[in-house]
Amino acid sequence: MRSTKVAILLLLVQWIFLPACKKSFIDISDPTRIVTSDYYKDSTSIAAAVIAAYSSLQDIYGKSGGNRGIWPFAEVASDNSTSVVDGVGVGDFENFGITSANAILQSQWTATYKCVARCNLVLARAPAVNMNAAVKARYLAEMKFLRALAYFNAVRIWGDFPLVTKEIETVQDAYTYGRTPADSVYKQIVQDLTDAEGVLPVSYATADLGRATQEAAKGLLSKVYLTLKEYDLAGAKLQEFITLFDNKPCKLLTPYSSIFLTSNEMNAEIIFAVRYTKGGYGTGSPFTNYFAASSSLTGGIGNAGQYNTITPDLYSAFVANDTLKDKRYAASMGYFVGVKEYYTKKYTDVPASDGDADCDWIVLRYADVLLMNAEVLNEQGNTGAALPYINRVRERAGLADLPGTVTQDSLRVAIGNERRLELNMEGHRWFDLVRTGQAITVMNNYFAKYGSAVRIDNHDLIFPVPISEINTNPILTQNTGF
Repeated sequence: MRSTKVAILLLLVQWIFLPACKKSFIDISDPTRIVTSDYYKDSTSIAAAVIAAYSSLQDIYGKSGGNRGIWPFAEVASDNSTSVVDGVGVGDFENFGITSANAILQSQWTATYKCVARCNLVLARAPAVNMNAAVKARYLAEMKFLRALAYFNAVRIWGDFPLVTKEIETVQDAYTYGRTPADSVYKQIVQDLTDAEGVLPVSYATADLGRATQEAAKGLLSKVYLTLKEYDLAGAKLQEFITLFDNKPCKLLTPYSSIFLTSNEMNAEIIFAVRYTKGGYGTGSPFTNYFAASSSLTGGIGNAGQYNTITPDLYSAFVANDTLKDKRYAASMGYFVGVKEYYTKKYTDVPASDGDADCDWIVLRYADVLLMNAEVLNEQGNTGAALPYINRVRERAGLADLPGTVTQDSLRVAIGNERRLELNMEGHRWFDLVRTGQAITVMNNYFAKYGSAVRIDNHDLIFPVPISEINTNPILTQNTGF
């Protein structure tokens, strides 16, 4: 329908206040549609708009009945995961048979702009509102962080991407936005995160856990710089982060399995996560049901989607690392004999109903930061200085330290392998392969190893623009090869 296409393109900002991420700082009352021009004029309405922006992260990372999330791009497209059940286009990512009509592409695009539009509204309206100055400044910083996160995902998925940094009020305004070069999108991401980190608090009280922090901004900005191969900038920011984080009482959590417990959410290792709450509020996590190999793994509640199953290749990587020694193996994956499939254990819960579990999606945690720092130091030629950071992660896993004689090339391989095992099924693998220039080689070797005729090339490193977007806004262009 025409109205659907308009919403998809963000032509009309439709504010439906859904319960947002999680937990105490989220209003889970039944929301109503609000006319934006008449509403955002006081501190209460601005606070509600901020919560709505956080809510839209659930659409980006996965929501039952809506967008599947980031994992089809980050895990199914990689050598970590396959899809046993297609799951409305999930299987297309596994074999790179993705067309511009893929429903997951469309829903991810729509979810991105829902988030961006909500952030832009707060950034446009809040400055004129009479409210506590410190709270207002924090709200604006939070919106810049969320907008940067949304655009960082989008630019890695699509490359050149329409950059919208103001509130769109008319259909005619929306039609003026074509695709912005990726370099310019990255500049805006860096600016937003730089602005945000100077204002955001280091931490929040329990009731506000889940909001963006100074640590989250520094950590995400470090990853952006690393993606751009700005190693000096990344290294400086990572050192700021590590100094800040190491002054806190907890570092890497032990045991490894405790990171992912629903009874231990927003623990000391987690820097930023998209938060979910089960219980029929519309804020539950779908991942338990999405990834389960059998309904016995969901407590018999809801479907076992098998949308995301672990590949034998990831299992083999753990075997090569010695599954008896690597404490991450048993905490990360299981094998369901009934369907002869591996499955991830990182999203284990008993849902309240189908797609209504309590599992947060972890976006950034401390082990990721330590491995990024090891990578930066190694790329700068400081291989010896990089070793303590990767070894901290290995020690927590129960593995021996890498020797001091390791070469730069060997450590580069070791860091890539460590990231794969440490962060498996958390939404990093494909983006890591692309960032390090290994995606084509690794994936083509993977396909050949398992007898697949699929081969990828440079055009597969980004995904097609949804065809309905191009049909709706003709100034949008398609990526090469699609």
